[in-house]
Parts: sequence; structure tokens; C-alpha cells
Amino acid sequence: MGILDNFNNPDIANILVMVVVGSISGALAARIMSGDSFGFVINSILGIAGAVIGGYIFQQLNMSPGSGIVKIVSDTFGVSLPENIVGMIVSATLGAIIILWITRIFRGKKR
Repeated sequence: MGILDNFNNPDIANILVMVVVGSISGALAARIMSGDSFGFVINSILGIAGAVIGGYIFQQLNMSPGSGIVKIVSDTFGVSLPENIVGMIVSATLGAIIILWITRIFRGKKR
């Protein structure tokens, strides 16, 4: 049994997707809000926390961000992506931006 055999486990695949989406979203949010990145670990944590907040916001708004983009990419380029990957990145990035914005507000009041 090799290391790659474990990737057939859906729990491990979900964790990997969560970390990849978190790192992409955290890096995007960091670039948007501060112009720089915080590193892989912090970006991942920021993006995962942002996914919780962004997912909640979009759920309350009854919206699904990026729902048609994956179909367009698939039809145009023949690339098969998970159905909700774009929405996950969009909502996690929005949530991470909100976290950074709130952090900036509280840090500004202490100075």
C-alpha cells in the first residue's frame, strides 16, 4: 500500500480541496487587502476561515457564486473541474477579505 492509495479516501480528498481552496483564497485576499502574501500556512488558515464566513453570507443571500463559470470552462477548454470550485474560491476569498478588514479596524483602534 503506497502513499497515493490514501487519496482514494473521500475524507482526505475533501481535506486536500479545503487546503488548496483555502490557500488560493487566502493568498487572493491578502494580495487584495495588503498587497502581499502571508505564506502558505497563514493563507490556508485565512482562506478556510474565510470559507466559513463567505459560505454563510452566500447561503443567507441564497446565492451560488460562480455556478456557470465551471460549465463554460469545461465546454470551452475541455477541463473538468469540481462543480462548485469557483464558488468555493469566490466565497472563501470574500470571507477572508472580511476577516482582514475587521482585523485592520481593530488593529487601527489600538494604535
